[in-house]
Amino acid sequence: MEATCIETKDAMHYIEELKRFRSHHHHLRGVYLIHDGDPSHTARLTQEYLRSCRGWWRPRFTPVHASWLDQAEILNNAFGYHYLRRGSWRNQEEFIAHIAASWPEYNQLYAHPFEWTWTNQRMRRWFAEHAR
Repeated sequence: MEATCIETKDAMHYIEELKRFRSHHHHLRGVYLIHDGDPSHTARLTQEYLRSCRGWWRPRFTPVHASWLDQAEILNNAFGYHYLRRGSWRNQEEFIAHIAASWPEYNQLYAHPFEWTWTNQRMRRWFAEHAR
């Protein structure tokens, strides 16, 4: 997990942030991006940038009926359980500093891939296998 506050929510600022992230993580072979239908994600400029990176960025779009907020809340709840409970900050800058100091430890100790699925096929298979 890594968090950033983007100055303006548009394709140009989003691409600037993607470039900054990639320059700090050049050792990686690629990164999956979870995208929803936000205009900064679907903009022609963003799509051209992603294609120019020849697969380093691997965007995955959430289903149109799935709320990105639900997806984000899964991560927020997992992070918040360890780093935000009983916390108090005087202002936004203090809160951002706390997040910046905490996420590396969260990644090392607690982070794991979330398996996001749209259908309940896995549940149906589980019930079919265990209902015998």
